[in-house]
Amino acid sequence: MQVAYRTEVGHVRQRNEDALLARPERGVLAVADGLGGHPAGDVASMTAINSLDHASLTGESAEGDLRAATQAAHEAVVAAADEEPGRAGMGTTLVLTVVAGSTARVLHVGDSRAYLLDDGGGLRALTEDHGVNGYLRQALGLDRAVEPDVVEIECPAGSRLLLCTDGLTNMVDDPAIADLLGRGDAQQACDALVEAALANGGIDNVTVIVLAF
Repeated sequence: MQVAYRTEVGHVRQRNEDALLARPERGVLAVADGLGGHPAGDVASMTAINSLDHASLTGESAEGDLRAATQAAHEAVVAAADEEPGRAGMGTTLVLTVVAGSTARVLHVGDSRAYLLDDGGGLRALTEDHGVNGYLRQALGLDRAVEPDVVEIECPAGSRLLLCTDGLTNMVDDPAIADLLGRGDAQQACDALVEAALANGGIDNVTVIVLAF
């Protein structure tokens, strides 16, 4: 398995409110996107990622382990928000995957996404956004229960798994994602996706993780 990742602030935002976790030696990867229009999005996303990094997750972690780690990250964001009045209401999306061999478990909250590109070039969405028209029903840190979706998939040789924030998916449509995700090695595909988002306007932060099997 090859792993590549990249995050960019884009052409419009003043700061990067995305964060990522890449621990391929443990088989653990994640992206988080601090909520736009809310305070301290960068603090929210980094708090969640730091919490997950300190969780006892590995590629063998079961669904219950992913849910427990996500709940702990949610509580960490809530606690961090309580530390300063200016952080009230901060939150973040999350896509988290653990990979062992050709098996991946993918958890998500919010509108960051995961896709699987099969060895024939077919692209399949693994997540369904928890929101509509920019309004999220779920995010880590908000004052409501978090109910992540979790799927388990097989990633055969030649397939590619993509984790990304909406800075990619709002700028690049699915057919283009499928084309770019299949190009070159993992790092070349990752760079191609990010560069396409920037070339198409780059109005948001963009974060991409590509796993090539």
